Amino acid sequence: CSNVCRDGWYEWNSCTDHSLYQPPNCSLFNSAACTEQASTMGVNVLNTENVDVPVACPSSSAPGLWDKGGCNEVKQYSSGVNYMSIYELDPAGRDDLIQTLYFPEITLQLRCDAFGCADAGSQWLAPVAYDSPASPPKIFAEMAVVANWGAFRDENRRCSVTGLILTSVSAASYSGPNLAPDSIASAFGDSLAPVTAQATSEPLPTSLAGVTIKLADSAGRTRDAPLFFVSPTQINFVVPAGTANGKANTYMYRGDTPIAMGGLIQVESVAPGIFTQNQDGRGAPAAIVQRYSPDGSVVTDFAFECGPAAGSCVPKPIDLGGEGDRVYLILFGTGIRHNVGLTSVAVTFNGDHAAAEYAGAQGQFTGLDQVNIPIPRQYRGRGAVNVQLVVAGKPSNVVQVVIR
Repeated sequence: CSNVCRDGWYEWNSCTDHSLYQPPNCSLFNSAACTEQASTMGVNVLNTENVDVPVACPSSSAPGLWDKGGCNEVKQYSSGVNYMSIYELDPAGRDDLIQTLYFPEITLQLRCDAFGCADAGSQWLAPVAYDSPASPPKIFAEMAVVANWGAFRDENRRCSVTGLILTSVSAASYSGPNLAPDSIASAFGDSLAPVTAQATSEPLPTSLAGVTIKLADSAGRTRDAPLFFVSPTQINFVVPAGTANGKANTYMYRGDTPIAMGGLIQVESVAPGIFTQNQDGRGAPAAIVQRYSPDGSVVTDFAFECGPAAGSCVPKPIDLGGEGDRVYLILFGTGIRHNVGLTSVAVTFNGDHAAAEYAGAQGQFTGLDQVNIPIPRQYRGRGAVNVQLVVAGKPSNVVQVVIR
């Protein structure tokens, strides 16, 4: 690499894309097209490890307050003294040592409760010494320590931890205990997850920040629930596909340890809920309006408008347009898709029945359903109108739209 060295330092890349020099550069250092020992983030992760720290069983000084034992005892983590040796890689097997770098011990302060620890990271630190040879320094690299997360483990089942109460409801209507397979649910409690985390891709993970939700159904099967979001007070999850109808139990785990259990939920084929923009199951729906004109043009708008404050969303007046226009209210909900056809889906506007042209999976997001409803023209000028779905005889929450 001497031909491209700058400032007297060996460059942190392989300096060649020749096939003889690729292994182990490409596999070890996450290189780009095997030409650089540098990731797209500019950071090379050389090693990760799981660390077990012995602690006492969690205990509580008051109901629901786990303030002793467990991960409460874990205040910090020390990396010890670390070193890195840099070699010149030769195709003939002569891997000559260029230099060894030594880094100072890093002590990472941790934020933990009884059942887990939040992520934490140190600053980047420069070397404190060099060896083989000790001087002059030829290599420069920095080191940092990151703790991704921690979770209390009770592998030998020796801790008698009584679970917190977990209450599960529809994430759309905020009502329960009726939930449907493939529907989105919210679980509420105290001291649930050690941190706030959310899924960033599909398929959804079944573990976030060390937290897992399990559903045990009436057929005796237990499944892990896909997770959208976890926090200390709320977890959003999907009722697993295939969950049998009837009574079911929800359990929350951190690692292998059960932390919270819920009261019984009632699993039914459908349990319709409509998402609302204020996220409280009432008022303005989180819906869109589409107006189709005879000339083929389509205008799309929201069925709500919001102020800067949380909970300030109200219905936005819907314009039904000219006499030849067709206007659709498109609701988003959950617990709807397993209906037995449109004949089982009823829509009411202020109690009057209307028809839906589609009621099923939204198709893009896990657990999200969609209902397309032509707005009857006789509702022009009606103002505030209450809208409700009844799917297979099961009513949804009531939302409100405004029609000019």
